[in-house]
Amino acid sequence: MFTEKRSSMLHGILLIGLFSCAAFYIGEASFFKEISFSPMIIGIILGMLYANSLRNHLPETWVPGIQFCAKKILRLGIILYGFRLTFQDILNVGVAGILIDIVVVIVTVVGGVYLGRLLKMDRDIALLTSIGSGICGAAAVLGAESTIHTKPYKTAVAVATVVIFGTISMFIYPVAYRSGLLGLTPDEMGIYAGATLHEVAHTVGAGNAMGADISNVAIIVKMIRVMLLVPVLFSLGYWMAMRRTKS
Repeated sequence: MFTEKRSSMLHGILLIGLFSCAAFYIGEASFFKEISFSPMIIGIILGMLYANSLRNHLPETWVPGIQFCAKKILRLGIILYGFRLTFQDILNVGVAGILIDIVVVIVTVVGGVYLGRLLKMDRDIALLTSIGSGICGAAAVLGAESTIHTKPYKTAVAVATVVIFGTISMFIYPVAYRSGLLGLTPDEMGIYAGATLHEVAHTVGAGNAMGADISNVAIIVKMIRVMLLVPVLFSLGYWMAMRRTKS
């Protein structure tokens, strides 16, 4: 027998399941296939419509189920995507792809912090936004937030910035590639997308919209960037410890 709490949570989970099925169903339409809109991109659009319309009219008891899908199920999906990454996949990308990831992470994090100083931004917001942009989006922001122990509103600003610009890029990349604006080969586009898009979901969505060849390379390159979160957080923790010692 379901308790009232579990029953309400199940309503939220079923709602998200309905959205997911709707995204796949709509994605089968010839119009969306022609413009390379994958079910994931359609799902994000449906989520945006939900957040700005139905969200305020649903029972509050459904919220735990929706949050469970947004946090637990989504992370599980990302982990399952990670199972696709093998050492052979990394070797297929080549040393160039790995070096590009390392350079992108270092330049984005260090450059973002210094740019924040030039623009007189809040130091924590600049740092969190740079780490989120350079590695893996909101997950990296939250990881860094637990290291530097900043105020919650600064984390929210950084997460919002990373998600908004990452989502915009996810729509722009397929259009720019198919129009020939970038002039890149499928492998080059895969490396470019994987090395620059913020979230894993953004990389998967844009990659699927551009084709399987690009998607496979992009996801591998992106997952290598995700793995760089560990050394970045270790370095950040060491830097924070040195600052506390000096002060």
